[in-house]
Amino acid sequence: MEHELALRLQEDQIFYQTQVEIPVTTADFYFPTQPRPLIVFVDGRVHLGKAQMFKDEELRTLLRKKGYRVLELSYNNYSNKKRDELYLGLLAFLRSHSKGADKQPDYEQAIEITKTQVES
Repeated sequence: MEHELALRLQEDQIFYQTQVEIPVTTADFYFPTQPRPLIVFVDGRVHLGKAQMFKDEELRTLLRKKGYRVLELSYNNYSNKKRDELYLGLLAFLRSHSKGADKQPDYEQAIEITKTQVES
């Protein structure tokens, strides 16, 4: 899933880095955005277990305290539709934060607004 999202980012000429080592983890995607960098985790089925969910939350809370913005994109099963939804969620997040906003976007609304880009 991460590879296909990376290809989409390249097609849209969005700068990112992958598998960037942050002092306490490795991010799936890293965006050197200002004023705070964005770390993206693409979580598959393994992240649904209680122990893993607890570890993920502890780690991501630490990253937020260190000044990173953290975006978690989750999926149970792979599908082209889910890949497109995750990509649109990522784009919506990047767009909403490019104006200096610092809140999570409404993904359902963002997907509806930008869905035509994927369908065309």
